[in-house]
Amino acid sequence: MTGMNTVRIERITPEHPQFEEWATVFVTAGGRQWGRDTTAYPPNELAQMWESLAHAKVWLAAIDDDGDVVGSAAIGMPTQDNPHLAGFDVACLDERATALKQRLVDEVERVCREAGRTTLMIETQTPVGAANDEAAFFEAAGYAEAQTCVRNGQRLPVSADIGAEMRRVIEMNDGYRIETVVGRLPEDWLPERARLAGMMSTDTPLGDLAIEPENWTPERVTAMFDEDERRGRVVVEAVAWHEETGEMAAFTHVSVPAETPWIAYQDDTLVAKAHRGHRLGYRVKAAVSLALPQAAPGVTVQRTWNDETNEHMLRINRELGYEREGTLVEWQKVLDSAPGDAAHDA
Repeated sequence: MTGMNTVRIERITPEHPQFEEWATVFVTAGGRQWGRDTTAYPPNELAQMWESLAHAKVWLAAIDDDGDVVGSAAIGMPTQDNPHLAGFDVACLDERATALKQRLVDEVERVCREAGRTTLMIETQTPVGAANDEAAFFEAAGYAEAQTCVRNGQRLPVSADIGAEMRRVIEMNDGYRIETVVGRLPEDWLPERARLAGMMSTDTPLGDLAIEPENWTPERVTAMFDEDERRGRVVVEAVAWHEETGEMAAFTHVSVPAETPWIAYQDDTLVAKAHRGHRLGYRVKAAVSLALPQAAPGVTVQRTWNDETNEHMLRINRELGYEREGTLVEWQKVLDSAPGDAAHDA
């Protein structure tokens, strides 16, 4: 294992000569449990994400005496709302290097304190049947389990029977219309889409996460699609319209990375409270499942995460053919006002 005294921690950007090495640490660490199904961002996506203004970023590399990157941390701090929050990820090439991992976490906390961020969040994911080996580490570091989500996967294309049922439900004549778009949304959809995006932080189960309402505008929705485009992602979105009022009643947003074209990520799904009870969650998710084989022919699995208490959406997933793959735990820590003794200079 790498000796603690032989490692320095420094900040890194996409222009750094060891950026790809830094980014690959996350992929390697995620692959230990998930293989090619790891959700770690590949280097090219991380480089493009650096350009996004939605989060202020600080990226940290732990470099040993041989000049090799042996540990990585990435911090993202929301810039448009939730000024108290910071999310981060941390990984080491050697999974036994807990002292190095703690040193990176200490540095993350120091950076966040200096930026005025008081609440930190990090997630861990564990396959079905495996133990969460990181739980003890984060508990010892003062983090509490704030939310538990079920990770599900849907194999694509769906079976003929499931596909036929999807089409039947989508085409129900009950005053709602389902529309699917590949790529950017029409301009006149953006105000309604922004209204529903804001509900993701108020109308969905969030456990004990200290998330305040988010402020979404049409411009922010456009910026989100801009980022997907820069990252080379194929985006498929389905929405439900209430024909009497013209309101957007539901949406689901799915994206497919260029570097892992076999995985589709269901990033967000929401049904507005006023329109629940019409199977709209099922219908928008089904519409995307049917569209993906044409929009992104390489996709073999669509992945989604839902709070473990959200039995309604979990039941919909089962009806759509999803199967449980694992568990995601969101850990949260409220920082002390003063830096801890274990902080290290970058």
